[in-house]
Formats: sequence, structure tokens, C-alpha cells
Amino acid sequence: MKSDRLGSWLKNIYKTQDEEISCSECFDSVSHFVEVELSGADAAAEMPKLKQHLDQCLACRQEYETLRELGRLENEGGLPSTEDLQNLIP
Repeated sequence: MKSDRLGSWLKNIYKTQDEEISCSECFDSVSHFVEVELSGADAAAEMPKLKQHLDQCLACRQEYETLRELGRLENEGGLPSTEDLQNLIP
């Protein structure tokens, strides 16, 4: 087993909380998290359970990163091109 993979697993175990949100709850709230973040506010402080989930769940983190990138592109003054959208698809 690679030491970096083991380290990642140990980090996730260490960060596990007594109460965590599910992927469904994360998907329901991640767009709001991105909006808060793009407004300049501290989304992680406002929604710590969601942030903790994003730190541990690859699927939810990919959804978050896609939404964040779309929001960034939109804030820069326009809708993303078809090529931009295709580049966001994992």
C-alpha cells in the first residue's frame, strides 16, 4: 500500500465526526455553499458539516468543484462556452 494513500485514509478517519451529512444532503446544499463562497463570505464557517463532507467525499467534491467553476465563469461576465462545459465533465 502506498504511504500517501494510507495517509489519506488516516486523515479521513481522524476528521470523521460523530454526526455527518450524507451525500444526498450535500448535493442538496452544495450550490448554496458555492454561492456563499463566491460572495466572499466564509462558507466553511457557515456550513462546517458540508465542508467536512466535501473534504472527505470525492464525488461530492467533484460536484462542488464543477459548480464553483461554473459560478466563477458566470461572474467573469458570461456563460461558459460549450468547450468550457465539456472540460468540466469528469
